[in-house]
Amino acid sequence: MLERLIEIAKQAGTALAGIQGSDLEAREKSRGQLVTRADEASHALIEAELERSFSGIPRVMEEQANEGLLPSRPYFVVDELDGTIPFARGMREWAVMLAYVEDRPTIGVIYLPAWEILIAAERGKGCRLNGKQVRLGTTRGLADAVIGLELNLYLSAEHRRRFINRLSERALSTRSLACAAAAVAELLLGRTDLYVNCRGGKIWDFAAGALAVEEAGGVAKRIDGTPIAWDELEMDLLLAANAQIADEALSIALG
Repeated sequence: MLERLIEIAKQAGTALAGIQGSDLEAREKSRGQLVTRADEASHALIEAELERSFSGIPRVMEEQANEGLLPSRPYFVVDELDGTIPFARGMREWAVMLAYVEDRPTIGVIYLPAWEILIAAERGKGCRLNGKQVRLGTTRGLADAVIGLELNLYLSAEHRRRFINRLSERALSTRSLACAAAAVAELLLGRTDLYVNCRGGKIWDFAAGALAVEEAGGVAKRIDGTPIAWDELEMDLLLAANAQIADEALSIALG
């Protein structure tokens, strides 16, 4: 299954790369949520390929009608174009993400064509970036960390006060890419040490990335410090390169 999902992600990513820069017919599906003909083309391609190879397994895809209830497990989770706004603006921070979820994500693929990066992870078998095994070995604490924070219009004043302000004040530097897949890639590459997405994310934004970080030896939790249950469509997420940074960030934000 992993190899087939890699093939599908590459197909969709190649198709998207060929569309970027053309007239995308972009429109808002809701405030702060953009959809383009590129999202729709990727959706059609991935849906057809999953149906051909894995007929009968339910799919939770961003560009389909989701009623808020997840199907009976197992199922696929798909973000046909993560980072639609950067994509539409001609930026490089966008990706295709697929995951297979049983009681939790067990297979995950992230493909960032413009970065020429493919991340593939399987529960109990590790995480690979462009075929090379990834092991997060940093011992940095928050004071020496570069952190990724998702900044969007869905954040509450409390989110901004606790997570954005407090963590930014303690960290070495802060960045925001508006693309969960790119944030995960930077963490796996050792460029950042912590990623926090408080609100506005969905299961398709996080399933593949959380698995990849865990399989690389990092930490994936909810922003209240609890384990991720993988039983809700709307989610929040904290990813860290090590337990020290995760614990320190949570202590500061929740204290």
